[in-house]
Amino acid sequence: MGTSDTVRFGVAKDLITPAEKTTIMGFGTVFGVPFTDIHDDLYVRALVLEQADKKIILLAFDLCFHDDSLTEALRDYAEKTYGVDRGGLHVSYTHTHYGPAVKGYDITHHKASYEAFISDRARRAIDRAFLSMRDGTLSYGAVEGDWNVSRRKMENGVCEFKPNPDGGRDKNIYCLKLSDTNGKMRALLMNYACHPSNLNAYITISSEYPGRLCQFIEAEHYGCTALFFQGCGGDAKLKIGMKSAERFTSISYEDCDEAAASMAKRINGALYGGQFTQIDVSLDSRAFKIPMPLDVYPKSFFEKERETHKNSSELLYICAGYVLEHYDEMPDFVSLNCGAIKLNGNLYIFSMGGEPSYDVKRVLADMMGDKNMLFFGFNDSLSYVPSDTMLKEGGYEAERFVTEYRFKGNYRPGIDKLFTEYFKRAVDEMK
Repeated sequence: MGTSDTVRFGVAKDLITPAEKTTIMGFGTVFGVPFTDIHDDLYVRALVLEQADKKIILLAFDLCFHDDSLTEALRDYAEKTYGVDRGGLHVSYTHTHYGPAVKGYDITHHKASYEAFISDRARRAIDRAFLSMRDGTLSYGAVEGDWNVSRRKMENGVCEFKPNPDGGRDKNIYCLKLSDTNGKMRALLMNYACHPSNLNAYITISSEYPGRLCQFIEAEHYGCTALFFQGCGGDAKLKIGMKSAERFTSISYEDCDEAAASMAKRINGALYGGQFTQIDVSLDSRAFKIPMPLDVYPKSFFEKERETHKNSSELLYICAGYVLEHYDEMPDFVSLNCGAIKLNGNLYIFSMGGEPSYDVKRVLADMMGDKNMLFFGFNDSLSYVPSDTMLKEGGYEAERFVTEYRFKGNYRPGIDKLFTEYFKRAVDEMK
């Protein structure tokens, strides 16, 4: 397929704030606790891109994450209703910790009625996006800012969960601007890497800084729908929560507002300053799974975990029990859901399940050389996804998640090679 300076696109969003009492996804300390208030609404946002016979759907949910059953159901719907190839629909989650419990991370408290609700709202958003299809142009830009900070710090040979301003992080917000034939911006996709787990209101519904950033953009640009796709944010937090060198402090809504307003100001400056570059479009897309081998732990590890957390953490107690109950039938690997989208020969979107960290993107960026790449993480609820370097360093994102995510063991070294092998294959197929 050749390139074109125009693309057809449609965009829509729909409310997914619960209309019934649900438990909060939150943190282990509030596992199973119902939310008490709604600070701001949650949305699912849909962007459709179309060129000749290629149709691509990008969906972003204001939820922590979900297992891939929701993605597969939406692929069924898009394929049957709109003829979208299964590899053309990609889902991501902003990873707000202040949304309802859903399938995947939470195997106990999610509600079937809310599951049906978000699935229906996502289908309606897809429908309205297709109803709003128009010709237009696609432009790319990025802004840099000092909003996030690494939460991995090596001290005396041990990787601690502490603020590390010198640690690896992606400072850029990557943006795709979709404008109609009159030059009016109708959609702005933003991709940034920072964990939304910062607020001090643990059982109040909120979309946190990603949702607030979208509000700022939409308020400034009448008729534009803003979409936020979480990046390689598994090991980064908002810098405004770094109150000391030793620990992060929970932030207020005012702090959250300040951080999002600063991001929006920088983005708007780039928009008004003409810093976006229109690209010729040549669409293609792939979805694939990477089998990630595990170094299997013995049953005794999970027996000890269950006993340790019996009276201290309902979440970890349940998860350790789950592994013990299913240990013999669990495979010695996990499947990492991934995707690759070609916007043109020099601009790609990579998508990955779980909570990938900055070093994972660095591995793939090295593979891509001088090509530009947006990186969407959190397309399912698999686990933290480290690199080989992180496995050697240890730390929360590299080893302490095994029980929490019901793994049979930790990732086996050699995963960098798997990342590059599978993503390179996808890119080569799209050439």
